[in-house]
Amino acid sequence: MLSVADLVRERWFAILGRRHAIRVGCEPEAPTGRPSIQSPYEFDLHLDKSEWRYGITRLRREISTEARGHVLEIAIGTGRNLEFYHWGTVTESLIPPEEREKTKAKSSSWLPGWGGEKGSKVAQEDDGAVLSFTGVDISPGMLDIALQRMRGVVPHMTGQIPKKPSFAMLAAKHSDSEKPQGGHLVSFLSDRIRLLQSDVQSGLPAPPTLSSPPNTGSSPTKYDTILQTFGLCSVQDPVSLLSLMASSVQPNTGRIVLLEHGRSSWHFINGLLDRGARAHHERFGCWWNRDIEVIVNEAARRIPGLEILRVESPGWSTAGTHVVVELRMTDTNAKSKESPKEQKVTGWASIFPSMLSTKATDNPKKTN
Repeated sequence: MLSVADLVRERWFAILGRRHAIRVGCEPEAPTGRPSIQSPYEFDLHLDKSEWRYGITRLRREISTEARGHVLEIAIGTGRNLEFYHWGTVTESLIPPEEREKTKAKSSSWLPGWGGEKGSKVAQEDDGAVLSFTGVDISPGMLDIALQRMRGVVPHMTGQIPKKPSFAMLAAKHSDSEKPQGGHLVSFLSDRIRLLQSDVQSGLPAPPTLSSPPNTGSSPTKYDTILQTFGLCSVQDPVSLLSLMASSVQPNTGRIVLLEHGRSSWHFINGLLDRGARAHHERFGCWWNRDIEVIVNEAARRIPGLEILRVESPGWSTAGTHVVVELRMTDTNAKSKESPKEQKVTGWASIFPSMLSTKATDNPKKTN
């Protein structure tokens, strides 16, 4: 029998619109991962002002600059993260020889006292460089815009991509043996940059097989960084997708970094999300009222070796609906002596710690 407090809470949630909440995977319509009403171009233009206004552009920059090594971006969409990666190592072969010499001259200083400092800075930049990049999305229309954006923001790629690129036309040039199972591929620079049209729920692509991998002795078997922005809202089974990510990232050293949107720590905000969830799905193809923290905790519970390093609710401008998550896979065959990284709490969680828990614990009251 419910207590008086429980009855009051249930009534309060009903007033706020909680009764409209839908369990993950039980939505009346499956997420599509693409806009249903708007065209991809209208969708991309819609995001320009809103992402800057609410600080999403800054968050994209922060997590994308963390990417290093062999990178996989899931649900790349229109490529809004492309301008923030460190592309120097990937596109080095496209740099004209004279420009390369100028860069070397600038990196070495004629002041003796500065040489070591600059040398260490260059080494640090090399350590954080992107060695290969693979982007995956389900929508060819989105990938058309991603190609166009790549041409404009990735250094020296104007000669590699047509002015008005068509993903379908470029992918048709690849033979059937080069195409991934269930998808289509466009690649540049001997597969160091790849875009794939595929449904990530059916599987993730392996890293590229490089003939002469930069700064490494052999081709990678798993990714160093897996990044996704706003993707867990757009798949039928987000825990299964996280499981695929976990199996595709380097154990211990690799990282899975997510920027997602979902339920807030404020009940009245959740009421608004629940009431507008169906209309938002019809317009953008996603369910924006999923509980990301519950999904991530459930994935950590189900997947052996998956460890949550941080869960942050950054800033106040998005009313606690956005969250940054960092995960890693530990080697279950050999226990690592490295102690877990302390979770960093920022934004509203640092002001009202009781309102948003960032601990990686299961909440029995919340179910997927």
